[in-house]
Amino acid sequence: MNRADRLLALTAELRAAAPEPLPADALAARLRVSTRTVRRDLELLTHGGLPVRLERGRGYVLPPDQPPPPLTEAESLVGPVRGTLTEAVRARRVVRLVYTDQSGVRTCRDVEAHGLVTAPQAEYLVGWCRMRDGPRMFRVDRIGAAYLSGREAGLRDLDDLLAALRVPFPRTPPEEGPRGPAGAERARAWTLDRLRHVRGRLADTIAEVRTHREGAAALRAVLGHLTEWTRWQAAAVHAAAEGLPAPAFERDLPYETREQMIQDSMALRSLGELARDLEGICDDVARWAADCDDAFWDDPLPDPTDPSRRRPLADLLAGWRGPLAHIEWHLDRLTDGSPAAELDADDEGVWVVDRCPLQA
Repeated sequence: MNRADRLLALTAELRAAAPEPLPADALAARLRVSTRTVRRDLELLTHGGLPVRLERGRGYVLPPDQPPPPLTEAESLVGPVRGTLTEAVRARRVVRLVYTDQSGVRTCRDVEAHGLVTAPQAEYLVGWCRMRDGPRMFRVDRIGAAYLSGREAGLRDLDDLLAALRVPFPRTPPEEGPRGPAGAERARAWTLDRLRHVRGRLADTIAEVRTHREGAAALRAVLGHLTEWTRWQAAAVHAAAEGLPAPAFERDLPYETREQMIQDSMALRSLGELARDLEGICDDVARWAADCDDAFWDDPLPDPTDPSRRRPLADLLAGWRGPLAHIEWHLDRLTDGSPAAELDADDEGVWVVDRCPLQA
């Protein structure tokens, strides 16, 4: 080993052990040189600026690399956005973002920064949004400005946040030829996991309302809406998979008329009854998804909402406009504190769920 390589190896050994010291004879044994050579090399490195110090009786120690000086609030305003986000994650700080979402809506919000995650499409800041009081991901390229506040972020585990956000693992590229049971099992497992997650969110929302006695009327209306729609959606997917006639749902009726009929039929039912109905429907879907034939997961099925299209079973159940996404869409609006429904024009107490993605 020449001197240049030996100096590099010596530095690497000291950095790997830092902040613990290493005796000269131990370094000599690792590098297969004499103790005298090690001391001479260390003296050369010290003169070159490496901050090695000798702790008497213990050996040589290299202090760990010092973190860069923290950004000030003013520097975070004028510096690059990613630099501010990196500092916020490193220092566990709250960062104020100017963020433009996918719909072009711009908001200013405070976020507890907990991690930067690189995905195939983009890089994301993962954190706890104080405006929404929940975990959120923000595309870095949609953050127009970032300001590093002096407030500390709470202690939250990044893996827990990613799990709550349902961040998927990268999918393996499809293999050539027909997919076998392995592909079916992956799709089945993913769908059952989504069912467990939605079932848990539903139970948490109901428990929150029962504990604090707030939002019962809004939840009751949403549960009535979800019970009827989820029952029909699940039955329609089941029929498409089994090749049975699609269930009737009076689809020619205007959305508002159909929704009023649903709410009228639910008027005499309690919050607990509606909750048990919806939970039972989710349980039935889970049992069927767990036991149905592998072939249902392998080949695309007719889309009940558009017979001219075919979609995988996992997408029909857990994808956009499927029953699970529909439930989560309404739960999001309940927990975000934004109005998910409003009284009709006559103010007769009939709740019409507003802006539901299924009304189109």
